[in-house]
Amino acid sequence: MWSVSACGSCTHHFINPQPSWDDLKIYYDNCYGAYSPNHGTEAGDEDVIRGAQQTGKLRGIPLPTGKRLLDAGCGAGSFLRIANKLGALGEGIEPSEYASGVARSQGLKVFCGTIEAFAQQTTDTFDIITSHHVMEHVPDPVASFSAMRKLLAPNGFIWIAVPNAAYPPARALKRRWHSSDLPYHLMQFSPTSLRTAGELANLKVRTQETLSIPHLVETSLAQYFRYKWMIPRKISHGSGILKPLAGWYAKLMDRRCAGEAIITEFVT
Repeated sequence: MWSVSACGSCTHHFINPQPSWDDLKIYYDNCYGAYSPNHGTEAGDEDVIRGAQQTGKLRGIPLPTGKRLLDAGCGAGSFLRIANKLGALGEGIEPSEYASGVARSQGLKVFCGTIEAFAQQTTDTFDIITSHHVMEHVPDPVASFSAMRKLLAPNGFIWIAVPNAAYPPARALKRRWHSSDLPYHLMQFSPTSLRTAGELANLKVRTQETLSIPHLVETSLAQYFRYKWMIPRKISHGSGILKPLAGWYAKLMDRRCAGEAIITEFVT
């Protein structure tokens, strides 16, 4: 059983004692869902590209055409592959030998290791640094943010997404919440603690919001009703009766910056 502790001053939660990479690497193998070459999208590349061109954004950032982009924790490279097809000059960082190998097999430039190790061996800088649901996996977020700061080009920005441990269903469900995801997630951020981690690395918050995807909100609500009210998932989730509630709740929480995932842009 993994034990989670709380910081007494900044609303942050973390696994304590923290497992080492040797303890955890058995979990990060070819069965890990995030290491699928198409992780994060159910559509083909061309459909994703068309959607990005229509909206002017790819995974929450302006189209990175012509920009030097670094994806920290790139997994098997799905985002990086599409960003490069949209004209980005993209590279990735991935500590898993398996996932970085899958990314490289697609012709992507990927460093196998941590962002701290990458920052020590390069003088390159990047206009955009992204880290999509990765910072919750790292053992020292301030050190990772400091490495990102070193790698950031003038006038560049860092885009971070993490699960929101201050989300009301997360607080109610604790380790049972689907995005607590122990032991993969060493860190459990709130909007306040994510902001604090960046500021300790001398970064400034440019924007912060939350993003709640209705079908994931539906999952959270079904978990809540299952564990708090003993309502079986086949009734609460399988029947679809939560769909309207999930859509409404997602919008409500995001208006309050209290939704499922925290999206933060940092600058120097």
